[in-house]
Amino acid sequence: MNIYSVPMLISCILCALLSVITWLFRRRENINRVFSFFTLIVAADSFAYFMWFEFGSIERINSWMRITFTAGFLVPISLILFFFAFTGYDKRMDAKVLGIKVRHFQIISLLFIIICMLLSQFTELIIKTSEAPKHIWDVEFGHIGNLLFFLFAGIFLYLYTMVFKGYRIAKNKPQKRFILLLAVGTFLWLLFGYVGALLFPFSNEMWQSISYLGTATMAVFYFVAIVNHQSDKVHELNLNLERKVEDRTQELKLKNSELEDTLYKLKQMQKQVIVQEKMASLGQLVAGLTHEFNTPIGAIRSMNDTKSKAVIKLQAVLENIAPDTAGKEHEINRVMGVILKADQLIDQGTVRLHEIINNLKNFARLDEAETTKADIHEILDNVLALIKHDLLTNIEVVREYSEIPPFVCQPRKLNQVFLNIIKNACQAIEGRGRITITTSLKNNMIHVAISDTGKGIKQEDLETIFDPSFTTKNSVVRASLGLSICYQIIQEHHGTINVESQPGKGSVFTVILPTEF
Repeated sequence: MNIYSVPMLISCILCALLSVITWLFRRRENINRVFSFFTLIVAADSFAYFMWFEFGSIERINSWMRITFTAGFLVPISLILFFFAFTGYDKRMDAKVLGIKVRHFQIISLLFIIICMLLSQFTELIIKTSEAPKHIWDVEFGHIGNLLFFLFAGIFLYLYTMVFKGYRIAKNKPQKRFILLLAVGTFLWLLFGYVGALLFPFSNEMWQSISYLGTATMAVFYFVAIVNHQSDKVHELNLNLERKVEDRTQELKLKNSELEDTLYKLKQMQKQVIVQEKMASLGQLVAGLTHEFNTPIGAIRSMNDTKSKAVIKLQAVLENIAPDTAGKEHEINRVMGVILKADQLIDQGTVRLHEIINNLKNFARLDEAETTKADIHEILDNVLALIKHDLLTNIEVVREYSEIPPFVCQPRKLNQVFLNIIKNACQAIEGRGRITITTSLKNNMIHVAISDTGKGIKQEDLETIFDPSFTTKNSVVRASLGLSICYQIIQEHHGTINVESQPGKGSVFTVILPTEF
């Protein structure tokens, strides 16, 4: 085998393998198809020169020369297409490089190379055979052939300028590395082939052999660039996938959070509806009870008053009876004393029952609208009057009221709030204790502080005290709304409710309400 044809055979085999591998490796991408086409052309060119050097003869040198040179012109055609695809200018055809649109450059350069192919095939203007050839590679350039070096130099200058501009506008390091490998591979090809031939003149066979070493080196650099490109793309896809998964996870968490908030609001609305229904039922019940109670109590009080007057008249009559009944005067006075004492007790009982009914009526606010003006002190007093005989038997209540004008609110709901807080304070006091209710007006905000001397609340429970499920009692039997509903009612009034507590020393619940609702 001719020693000078070995690099051509190596270049042919290597480029053919790279072409097949690249075609099979993610072949749907346009850049891979272009690279596969380019390496296939280079393999065909190397194979043509290998066959010429290995099996050519002097008698048929002209035929072999025209075949190989024509195949050689396919390399710059594929290289131009390859540069356009690698630098991205195949999608920016209207961009300008060196003042010339890349669209015009591509058309003109391809037409120029095709014309050169035709001239080398049918004329001797570009290449010609020596008059007395001694070897198959004994050829020389024609009149136009020497000019091709400068014309192709202009083409490569334009292509390198495209690479430089593509490098400048590259958005990330992988893309810059990709373009840099393209430029280095092409430079080595030119250095091995054309620049080396001009600077260091060798024999034709050695120059051809060395140039195909440059061709193989260029193909390897391009293949490395392709592999890096695919690797970076896979890495980018993985990052995008991870980012999408993370975004989707965050979106799902946000949706779950929104669903939880919606569910919580629905539960609160459901609880509020139930409470409102209970309050409405309670109002109707209280209305019926007060009506039913007032009628017999009014009759009892009226008849008791009549009976008391009759007893007084009866006593006067008995004092003026005949002398023969004077011995029984003591017995009559004793019986009359019992009757008068019973009348007094009945009168006190009916008065107390009448007060309880009025307090219950005021507490339910049956005769008032949902939102109206009310006195905060009247609301507190009604609550205290309602639970006085049930929960305040051993508890001293201290009222420290300031002067606060009536304000617009929902008295029925505030009754429930203060009832629940005061009942909890009573239940927290074991034995004797004290509840202090302090009111004040600060910056158009009404402050109601209810403090007790009970057992207090643990610090870890203070953060969850307004949760719907919070309780410190083994048996949850309440006539009130619960602290969670109290918190919601105060929020509806655009106010706040705070709690401070120390175990063993008591708690302070402070309700802050605006004067304008």
